[in-house]
Amino acid sequence: MTLTNRIASLIAFLALSCLVGTAAKAMTFTLIPAAGACVPHPCILADGDIDERSVGAFSAFTRQAHLGPGALVVLNSPGGNVLQSLMLGKAIRQQGFSTTVQGGGACASACAFVFLGGVERSAGPSARIGVHQISNPASALGDLSAADGEWLVSLVAVYVKDMGGDLSVLIPALRTAPCDMHWLSPSELSRYAVVTKVAAD
Repeated sequence: MTLTNRIASLIAFLALSCLVGTAAKAMTFTLIPAAGACVPHPCILADGDIDERSVGAFSAFTRQAHLGPGALVVLNSPGGNVLQSLMLGKAIRQQGFSTTVQGGGACASACAFVFLGGVERSAGPSARIGVHQISNPASALGDLSAADGEWLVSLVAVYVKDMGGDLSVLIPALRTAPCDMHWLSPSELSRYAVVTKVAAD
């Protein structure tokens, strides 16, 4: 079974599992070992909501799995906590990992910032990467007030630039209401330097 098929099967299973309820599911990490020339590096399927536990869980997972630079993080997430997503993206970059969204998968809202953490970033033709306004700056910042929303946007902008993305990606995000989603087109993904290459589904 190819890497794409193995990932697609996992994503399909996880999607069906989510039909049981609508409660947020904390991000989990599943290892897909390297398998010769077809899968030269191990992959990590990161699935679920990004919350205050995600960064610690990711760090513990990668240590236990003894993963080094070159591993691929396969993202499938509706988003979550913005500050935690920036921290998770930085952790991915620091470890020299790449990121991808495979066909049948989606990386929305705060997940898009995690995606930018990849050294190399790819998305299958049918993969979806979406952005929108931060829904609640006050909750994203913990004890800070909503008045600090501008500070959070500035923090995100610095992060996007540091990760090699184009700040123009924030334009469709800021124009899209929190209850909606702007799914970036293939041309936008390339133009805004969200992806560094296109992956096959």
